[in-house]
Order: sequence, then C-alpha cells, then structure tokens
Amino acid sequence: MMVSYFLQLFLPLMCLQSVTCSAVNKPNIVLLLTDDQDLLLGGMSPISRTVAFLSDGAYLRNFFVNTPVCCPSRSTLISGRFPHNFLYNNSVKQNKTKEPSCMSMNASSADFEQKSIAVYLKKLGYRTGQFGKYLNPSGMKHYCDKTSPSQLPGFDRWFTMCNDNKYFNNEISDNGQLRTYGNDPSDYLTSIIGNATLNFMEDVLKQNESFFAYIAPHAPHVPATPAPWYEDTFPYMLAPRTPIYNFTATDHHRVVRSQSPMDPHRIAPQIDELFQNRWRSLLSVDDLMMDVIDKLIEHGQVDNTYFLFTSDHGYQLGQFNLPSCKLQPYEHDIRVPMFVKGPDIKKSSPSFVAGIVDIAPTIITLAGGVPPDSMDGHSFDHMIRNGSSKRENNWRDKHTLEYWSLGDVVRYQHYIDGPNNTYIGVRLINETHNYLYVEFYENTHPRYFTEPVAEFELFDLTTDPYQTTNLYGTDKEDKRLVNELHIFLHQQVMCSGSNCV
Repeated sequence: MMVSYFLQLFLPLMCLQSVTCSAVNKPNIVLLLTDDQDLLLGGMSPISRTVAFLSDGAYLRNFFVNTPVCCPSRSTLISGRFPHNFLYNNSVKQNKTKEPSCMSMNASSADFEQKSIAVYLKKLGYRTGQFGKYLNPSGMKHYCDKTSPSQLPGFDRWFTMCNDNKYFNNEISDNGQLRTYGNDPSDYLTSIIGNATLNFMEDVLKQNESFFAYIAPHAPHVPATPAPWYEDTFPYMLAPRTPIYNFTATDHHRVVRSQSPMDPHRIAPQIDELFQNRWRSLLSVDDLMMDVIDKLIEHGQVDNTYFLFTSDHGYQLGQFNLPSCKLQPYEHDIRVPMFVKGPDIKKSSPSFVAGIVDIAPTIITLAGGVPPDSMDGHSFDHMIRNGSSKRENNWRDKHTLEYWSLGDVVRYQHYIDGPNNTYIGVRLINETHNYLYVEFYENTHPRYFTEPVAEFELFDLTTDPYQTTNLYGTDKEDKRLVNELHIFLHQQVMCSGSNCV
C-alpha cells in the first residue's frame, strides 16, 4: 500500500518533468473552430444542436479575437502568442525569401512550428489529430509540397486543407499524401473532414488512448457552398438589417467613412444570398459535431471529454456599408462565441475578458500540463471550473487588437481594406467601463507601430453598442482614459511571454 501511495504522488511529477507521459485516463479534448462564423448576425442559429449540447458548460460572454482575419487569428490560436511575435519584419510584398508567409505571419519558422498547441499536448501523451483548415494556402506550401511535404508539427494524424474558398474539388494533405477530391456529393468538404475525424477517434478510442482533435471546417467562409441536401433550406431568410446596416459613418477612419451606400437592388440581394448560404453551410457543421458526440457516447467517453468551440473571427454583412468580409475592429468582426464543456466545468456565463490567444494555454492546463512561459496568453480554466461569473482581481479587463492591412481588397464593388486600415486597439470591459479605442496607421505594415498615428477612434459601448459615434476629439472624450489605453497598447504590441497582460 505504501508503494502504491508513493506512485500516486510520484507519477504526476514524472509527467511534468519528462518529455512525454502517458495519456491513459486523461480527458479527451475536442476543439471545434469555424471559419468566419459571426456571433452578432444570427450565425449561431444553424448550429442549434451544438449550442444546446454545450449550453450546460461555460459560455464566455466577452470573448474576442486578437486580429480579425484568418491566418493571423489561427496562428494566434495555434501558438498562444500575439501575431506581432511571429510577424515578418517587412511586408509580405517585401519578403523576398521562399519561406511561406501567411498574411504577414512567419508560419514556417521553427519558433512558430515547434511551439504549437499540438506539440505540447503530444508531450503530455495525447494522440493528436488536425482536420480541415490549419492555415491559409500561403502558409501551407511546405505541408502541401508535391515532392517532399512536411509533417504538420505535433500531429500524429492530419487531414488538412491545401486550398480554400471552395467546398468541392479540394486538395487535402492526408498525413503527407496529397489527395484530390471531386464534385460528387460524397466529396463535400465538411463531410470528408467529419469522416476523417471520426476514423481518427475510432482508432484512438479502441486503443484506450486519450486524444486531442482540432476540427476546423471551412464553413461558413465564402463562397459558403451548402451541401446538396441543404441547398434549398432558408429560402426566405434575409441578412439582419442592424442599425448600422447600410449606415454611413462620416467620423470613422477612411476605409469606413469613404463607403458609398450599398445599392439596395444590386448588392443587397447578393448579401442576402450569402447570408442564406452561410446558414446552409453551417448545418453540416452541426451534423459533424453531433457525429463526434455520438462517437464519444458509443465509447463511453463523452463525460471524459472537454469540448471547446469558437470561430476565428466574426463577420459583416452590410454593416457600415461594407457588404461582406471582416478586417475591422468593431464588435461584429472581433466578438466571437466561446463555449467550454467538460469534466468539472460548471454551467456559467462569465463576463471576464478573454480571447483567442488564451485558448492554447487553457487547453494545456485542462490536459494537466503547465503552459510554457513563451505563450502570451493566459489560462482561464480556473475561472470556468469554479463557475465564476466575474473576473478575478488579477485577471485583465483589456483585450488587445492588432491588424496589418492586406492592401486593396474589394467585395461587391466596395473597398473593404486598404491603406489606413492597419491598426492597434483595445476593448476595455469592467464594472464601470465598456470602451473600444483604436489607433490607425497610414503605413501598411509598421512592425512596431512607431509611426505617427493617422486617426483615432473611441466608442463608449454602454451608450453606443453599435459604435456609430466616434468620441475621440469631441467634448465627450475622456482624455485620461485615452492616455491610459494608449500607453497600455504600446506596451502590449512589444510584449512577449510573461510580460504580456
């Protein structure tokens, strides 16, 4: 009995100190990440069964992305680090190397690849699998090379998209073997991602091992092609006409204030069609999640599994005259859903501020590990375990935003990105304040935001939830608050690891 008791004490220490350890009896972890799914425009409605299943866990009411565009946001999730810590020193256009750049992110450096969430979970003894979109195609070149593809770092099994923006005729890296799919109904992207996920789970569960499954369907990203069996659903749905739909904001930064009103006869029907297809494509995501849950029930593991669900950023469908995309610092683009359900997670709707950068350290903690000092984010697992409804005293009340313009991007004859849309910002949410503060820069790719600020925006979301009125430079501007947020921002865009808030 003494030996048994000693081993119970000693084995956890061995697990922390050794490179690898067994995952037997550890909880499984399922991370579901959708692509461009909005929270504020009805985007959760098509996945109603998923939401119902997750609703007895924790729903984080103030959860944000750190940058509202695909590859930098996904890089942040994978690494637990802010984008400025793996940004190329120069712009994408100035990068003359052959290394893959993913929307300015250095996605091929060892510092990025060998410090991913999967690498750490594999060291903790997990079988790891990635299914769907990992990075955008420009960041996938070495993983999808036709002669000598690289292994996806940290993953035992990967079934990863080499292209994007289509739901049929896709090329997939299937553990390094490139497979091309056609346009039959059985080739529908979300379906083949789901089938690969289920096969991985079946194999691992039969061997009584614990797994981490990172499931990243492409839906509802444009063109949001629905599965053939869902293409006739929601025939009369219209995109929400929010108070800022087709709204001209003359006091906002140049990309927004220069927008002309949208043509109600030409552009509005296209927005409505995209809205319908986004909902239709998400029905297949709901199916995928239900199949995952059923597989875990079949093996008696559903109560021994953590489920995390979020989106890489939000979306706009006519807000501020921007017909379709993301890229802006406003609520519809940066606020995303975040559910966590699993062992010891109490049902709650906490109001503390957290974001994509916190997902990797939280998962590592849920897996029984300790997040590395190199991660910029922080684990919030302790607050969702105790069912806390408010932030703890030592937890941040500010969330950092940073975005580097992609250049001139046009959707439906409207510029939705361009010069003066590179910015840093902060969402401040506490018991007394609910603000958005943003600084915009003319230079497309400033490395550390040391150039003069071109424009400022300040919004009080308590009185102005749709961010219609810019308070900066008016008699309602709180200058002391602006100075505090400015100092905070310029510390954060230089931070790394433990000195990040």
